[in-house]
Amino acid sequence: MIRNYIKVALRAIFRNKLTAFINIAGLALAITSALLIYLYIIDELGYEKYNSKADRIYRITRDFLSPDGEPNLRLGNVAPPVGPLVKNDFGEVEVMARTLNYSGLVIGLEENGEQKKAFTENYLFLAEPEIFKIFDFEITAGNQETVLSRPFTIMLSEKAAEKYFGDQNVVGKRLRGNDQFDLEVTGVYKSLPSQSHWHPDLLVSFSTLNDSTIYGRENLETNWGNNSFGTYILLEEGFDSKKLEAKMPDFLDKHFGPYAIANYGAAKDFVASKATKLHVQKVSDIHLYSHLDDELEVNGNINNLYMMGVIGLFIVLIACFNFINLSTARATKRAKEVGMRKAVGAHKNQLISQYLSESVLTAFFALLLAIGLSVLAIDWLNLFTKKELTLNLFNNLSIGIGLIGFTLFVGFLAGIYPAFVISGFKPVEVLKGKQGTVPGKGGLRKALVISQFAISIVLIIATAITSQQLGYLNSRNLGYDRDQVVVLPYYNDLENTYESFYNELIKSSAIKNAARSSRVPTGRLLDDQGTPSITKGDSLFDSGITTKYVTTDYEFINTFGIDLVAGRNFSKEIPTDDSLAFIVNEAAVRKYGWKTPEEGINKDYTYGGVKGKLIGVVKDFHFESLHQEIIPMIFFPDYYNNLSVKIAGKNVQEGISYLEKVWKEFLPKRPFDYQFLSENYSRLYEAEQKQSQLFTIFSGLAIFIACLGLFGLATFNTLQRVKEIGIRKVLGASVPSILTLLSKEIVILIVIANLIAWPLAWYFMGLWLDTFAYHIDMDILLYALASVTTIIIALATVSAQTIRAARTNPANTLRYE
Repeated sequence: MIRNYIKVALRAIFRNKLTAFINIAGLALAITSALLIYLYIIDELGYEKYNSKADRIYRITRDFLSPDGEPNLRLGNVAPPVGPLVKNDFGEVEVMARTLNYSGLVIGLEENGEQKKAFTENYLFLAEPEIFKIFDFEITAGNQETVLSRPFTIMLSEKAAEKYFGDQNVVGKRLRGNDQFDLEVTGVYKSLPSQSHWHPDLLVSFSTLNDSTIYGRENLETNWGNNSFGTYILLEEGFDSKKLEAKMPDFLDKHFGPYAIANYGAAKDFVASKATKLHVQKVSDIHLYSHLDDELEVNGNINNLYMMGVIGLFIVLIACFNFINLSTARATKRAKEVGMRKAVGAHKNQLISQYLSESVLTAFFALLLAIGLSVLAIDWLNLFTKKELTLNLFNNLSIGIGLIGFTLFVGFLAGIYPAFVISGFKPVEVLKGKQGTVPGKGGLRKALVISQFAISIVLIIATAITSQQLGYLNSRNLGYDRDQVVVLPYYNDLENTYESFYNELIKSSAIKNAARSSRVPTGRLLDDQGTPSITKGDSLFDSGITTKYVTTDYEFINTFGIDLVAGRNFSKEIPTDDSLAFIVNEAAVRKYGWKTPEEGINKDYTYGGVKGKLIGVVKDFHFESLHQEIIPMIFFPDYYNNLSVKIAGKNVQEGISYLEKVWKEFLPKRPFDYQFLSENYSRLYEAEQKQSQLFTIFSGLAIFIACLGLFGLATFNTLQRVKEIGIRKVLGASVPSILTLLSKEIVILIVIANLIAWPLAWYFMGLWLDTFAYHIDMDILLYALASVTTIIIALATVSAQTIRAARTNPANTLRYE
């Protein structure tokens, strides 16, 4: 029986090649999309699962609160005293380990007193040896119990070991750190899996920080202001982390409160837990749920997974809707076949089984095609997502079994309605020459087409809005000039020779200017020294406004082309400008309550315990991404981490070559590693760029598959109305009038789809735009354009069928009437 079902199903599929091709192609594209989306989602949900104790590993995070109690800074790192104090105070903490990302440290390899290799390492971490009791590191060389136990020792990932030493045995070798101290290599480990929230290339012993020239033991024990230390804890099995977090306010009041009163000038009634909070965050939640202000790497987003899952589901549903439409359209052609089968004794259940077998077999053909397409597409997906996804059905039986189960489900889902429709035809009527009829007057098919196009229109609108917002991000006046600015790390080696270095740079016509700063635009504003005291009238009082600071030299404002709206820039001619002068932005002026930018100029201004003068106000500019509002900022000379060089003219390469030449003259042992600020800016919106591309791809797929469904509906309509069209032509109807008649229903369905899609798109894209502090306003014309585009595509899809029906000779359709 089963063999017969399969044989008949194959004959039916190959007898109707066009319909079979459309069904198989639509389902294959849908299954391919669903499979790729599934692989991506599973990878995203798998972060930190490589750790055998992942369910007990937590990270301590810290919020800083505004006077109204709302967080104004949310950090994934905390101050160095927090970890040891938490371990000491709470017995439920089995293990604690701290890390410190020492980004920008130069590691060099010397032979016979000469530097052979040097690299700026951005993924170098200092770590306590207990880190190996928390995270699962696979150590390939060295003793795990002792590798990071001594100061000035270092472990290398296999990739780093290869980079510095090739295939040599590296244990016992030495590297040079910042040309200041030697580091003994004590071990090698395999790089952490891609599904980790951090990927250290080098691990230096945490005890190295005890050296007073590097950080100092006292700072490690008392410095509550440096929130740069990743602090991980391993809790007892079964312990509820919420209970530990509930104890954190008392912990802060006990340890941080007295310190703040004694060292930060806090009031005697200062309550630490009202100014800052500590949280206990599960490490497996970091990638998808964290999004703090100083994450080590770019996070994923659980909302994106929901979005992709829904899109995948929609595309599969659209393909199933097509299957139903085409199968029911083809049912009228098979009415006599059904009548004959019933006349010779076929039962309804046998007919249902027969047509379900056709549907399932078609779905399996689609599965085979989908697997081939997925193998071809997996490399593109890895390039697009920067992941290392694989599709190996032999090594991963769960995916193989899931695909088979999924295909069976899709086959039954897509074929169950047509099977019941076809098996319900009455043999007496169809053998008399009547076409099979479908109950409900096509209501279900129309609903399916409306659903398909509503989904497609939402995706088209989302694509257009995302594209417009990206264009806005790239064209908006940021308030500073980001083009042809090269950013390099600033080293203390230049401190004594910087003036000579700067003068040598600007000798060339290829270099316009250069400046030093603690941070550069496109970065986050994480630094503040509390609230400044400002002058109003004749009084100096605490403003109560948290003001983020960026330390800059005299040329920063000119190098970035930032406009002054009041006062003046820093000047080398005025001796006090190097320590007692401040510049703020317009946002600070507004928050301080000054009526004009000039109100505070040349008046007393105290910040970070330094009482100086406010000498200038700069026009607001977007230091951070457009996701963030412009906040109060203050600029003053002090320490520097970055060097920004503005290239002049159009020959950028000439400027970079000259910069490299000067760099090597003054910093022969420092690698020449630079970045373009414009590239950093583009990376701010990398997630949005990918989202736009995804919307474009999936909306194109949805429209294509939906158009296949329209083709099915057009086929059904013309078959059902072929005699009506013949009669109309006999009575004098023109081809255009018949085309209008046949197309009117499609247009009505698309209009209904738009009425459903517009509110949905408006709501969800409004939520997305609200994630930006600065964004476009949605234009109703864009929605109208999406509707017109959809109608044109739909009409183009059905035109072949409608034109053929309208031009058919009525003698051919009415000869037996």
